[in-house]
Amino acid sequence: MPAIPWSTVDVVEPHAEVTPMGSRLPLRSYRDIPAFLLWTLRIRRQLAGTAGVVGYALDAHLLRKTCWTVSAWTGPKAVEEFVRREPHAAGVAAIRPRMRPSTFVFWTGPATALARGWDEIRRGLADEAARQSERQNSVDPS
Repeated sequence: MPAIPWSTVDVVEPHAEVTPMGSRLPLRSYRDIPAFLLWTLRIRRQLAGTAGVVGYALDAHLLRKTCWTVSAWTGPKAVEEFVRREPHAAGVAAIRPRMRPSTFVFWTGPATALARGWDEIRRGLADEAARQSERQNSVDPS
């Protein structure tokens, strides 16, 4: 499946500070792909009408059972509001049991920095996953 390119929802000033979020979402089984894609379509419709979202994109590697997302927001409160609303909340509840451990990374910066490529986003997510694993192992050495 080809990457779904960046969709701009709300145009902001080039130097406005935004809160981008990247995620790595690995599925447990190929059987879980249809349900994941159905929820993805529903959530994309939600994103298109959500206040506070600057834009979003998806890169789905279905043969690897892994999807990456990136979105940008006017601030953390906009992200929190989106996550609590439907269909996102129901989608997370339905898909979470079908997921392997996921990675979420937030950062802040000017809107001009939104042109990060997928390779850079995936590298950042891999680095964050390694940091999370190190923190978990240092707290729970078992």
